[in-house]
Amino acid sequence: MAEQQPEVKIRIVKKKGGHGAAHGGAWKVAYADFVTAMMAFFLLMWLLNSANANTKAGIAGMFQDPNFFNTERGKEILANHGKGILPGGRGMAPGPDGDGDGDTSAEAPPASAEEEHKTLEATAEAIEKSFQKDELLQAFQDQLSMDFTDEGLRIQIQDKAAQVLFDSGSATLKAYTLSILKEIAKELGKLPNRVVIGGHTDAAQYANKAYTNWELSAERANAARRVMESAAGGLRPKQVRRVTGYADTVPLEGKDPKDPQNRRISIVVISAATEATETRNQKSRPREKEKHGE
Repeated sequence: MAEQQPEVKIRIVKKKGGHGAAHGGAWKVAYADFVTAMMAFFLLMWLLNSANANTKAGIAGMFQDPNFFNTERGKEILANHGKGILPGGRGMAPGPDGDGDGDTSAEAPPASAEEEHKTLEATAEAIEKSFQKDELLQAFQDQLSMDFTDEGLRIQIQDKAAQVLFDSGSATLKAYTLSILKEIAKELGKLPNRVVIGGHTDAAQYANKAYTNWELSAERANAARRVMESAAGGLRPKQVRRVTGYADTVPLEGKDPKDPQNRRISIVVISAATEATETRNQKSRPREKEKHGE
C-alpha cells in the first residue's frame, strides 16, 4: 500500500485598500501647486492694478516686441519709470553699494501725475530744441506755441500771413507744414499718452454754402493726422483718440475771430487722468424712465 502524502492547504490572503491609500502625499503636492499658482495670479493682478500708465505701456511694448526696451521709446520708459511697479520701489536701479537694494527712505518718489507732467514738460522742451537746431524749422518757431490746459499738453501751430500751413481754402498741406508735423510726431510717438487733433479756421465765410468752415477745419485736422501717423517714428496706431473740426468757434484768446492766426492746428496730449474721466463719462447708463403716480 502506497504511503499517503500529507494534505497541503493553500491560504489566499486578500489585502484591502481601505482608507489607508488616502494618506498618500500625491494629492498634497497637487494642492500645494494649485494654491501657489493662485497666489501668483492674484499677486500679478494686484501689481498690474498698482502700475501707472507708463509702466503698463512698457509691459505692453515688451510683449509686442521682445527687443522693446532696446528701442528709443523703451529706453526712455525704462530710464524715467524703471523704478519698479510699486510706489517707492527701485526696480533695477543700483543702490549705494552698487546693488539694487539701496535705501529709498531718504527720497520719496513723486506721484504718478507729477511724473507725467515732468515727462510732458520734457517733451515740450525736446520739441523746442528740435525747432532751434533745424534750419528749416527755425523760421516757424514764432508760429509754434505750447502750454498746459486741464486736458494736458497743448501744442498749436498757427498761420502767419507770409507762411500759411495749408493752401488757401483747402486741406492741402504746404511742404514745410509736413516737416513741422513730422518733427512733432517723432516726440509725441515716444509717449504712452493719446492725442487729440483739432482744426481751426478764422471767421471768414465761404460764398458757397455747401462747403463751410466746419468741413474745412475737419479735413485739415484729418490731413494733419495722416501725416503724423505716417511719419517715421511718429504717432503709433490708435494713439490718436479723436480728430475734431472746430471751425471758427474757438478763436485764440484776445484775437479777433477774423484774425488769420486763428487758422491753426491744435494737438493736445491728454493726461491719463483726463482720458480716464472721458472714458468713464462715455460709459452708457440706463435711462431713467418717468415715474407716474397711480
